[in-house]
Amino acid sequence: MSEMHAVMYHYVRPSPDRPPHGYYHLALDDFRRQLDHFGKRYGFVDREAFVGWLYGERGVPDGVVLTFDDALVDHYEWVLPELRRRDLWGLFFVPTGPFVTDRPLPVHRIHSLVGAVPADSLRHELEAVLDANPAALDGADSVADAYGEQSSGAAVSEFKRLLNFVVSPGDVQAVLDRLERRLDGYESPSVDDYYLSTEEVEEMVDAGMLFGAHSVTHPVLSRLSPEGQRDEITSSVAWVAEQVGPQPVSTFAYPYGGRETFTDATIDALVDAGCDAAFTTESGVIAGKTASEPFALPRRDCNEFDHGGATFDLP
Repeated sequence: MSEMHAVMYHYVRPSPDRPPHGYYHLALDDFRRQLDHFGKRYGFVDREAFVGWLYGERGVPDGVVLTFDDALVDHYEWVLPELRRRDLWGLFFVPTGPFVTDRPLPVHRIHSLVGAVPADSLRHELEAVLDANPAALDGADSVADAYGEQSSGAAVSEFKRLLNFVVSPGDVQAVLDRLERRLDGYESPSVDDYYLSTEEVEEMVDAGMLFGAHSVTHPVLSRLSPEGQRDEITSSVAWVAEQVGPQPVSTFAYPYGGRETFTDATIDALVDAGCDAAFTTESGVIAGKTASEPFALPRRDCNEFDHGGATFDLP
């Protein structure tokens, strides 16, 4: 049976010289080694074969599809030249909020904090902020183990869990504002520190890259009302279509991406927005079984393969 491996990346860089600094990244040399490994072990899925499979015009193609989340500047500066050199393509998922508001997303503000401030200090200061603002909490026991397998440490995992899964989505930016004000000398990252520019997106499209939507504000979609989910999806899909122009397929990646992070209402909104497929972060291969589930496609993290281990250098 044919098997397609969709592999997921975030930060890819030669050194942690910009936010989130030492939080985590895949070293550029390891990225190169991993591409070499994929080429020898699996091969890469041709772009036209991927598109034909999504349209049901052919079976599941063998090989690797490279996917990159969050529209990070790393993807232009370091990933694009490597893909061009090898005549490869990638699928890049854009959370569109920073392009519209000129403000970093909460998820990346959290990463930047973790990369700059000791985790115990962050937990202490966050608890003080939440004690003073209890209305910001709405609880999320069903995702209490969301970071249970990450290697960044228990304190970091709990800090991220509180902000991503317990603080109300509408209050996260304000909570982060209050938290950052409590940290002497800490400077919040800018949009330019983190994300692609529209000109860089255009250049990547011209180089054969595909772009998909990744919501507006990168929330856990299942925590929103059906109307809130629809707004996040419709707005982000429309921005990608307007900015990128005609593409052969319309795709989406769920923020955080476990099965608990999207619902039937999410899928209905994706269908209505004209999406052809959506990717999760649940590990697995795409074979005959998942070909009939286009809105729950699995992806394997790059750290599941040789040379894919992330580097952590936390304060």
